[in-house]
Amino acid sequence: MASLKFSGYVVEISRPGLYQDELERITVSVEGAEPLYAELRLPNTMQWSVGQKVVVMIMAPSAETKGRVAA
Repeated sequence: MASLKFSGYVVEISRPGLYQDELERITVSVEGAEPLYAELRLPNTMQWSVGQKVVVMIMAPSAETKGRVAA
């Protein structure tokens, strides 16, 4: 399966009360992405912290994972 990997950093953590599901969100800045697509906002299920380096992997979904999002 083909995939792309990008480096990024956690640049912000939002308060949990801002979202209906009450989960805090992290904002990941992706290195090398176009400005309009450089940020991802994801649930902070891994308890990441601001400044932490992360790897963002983009891959086509398989038949059994189609429709699910992994973080």
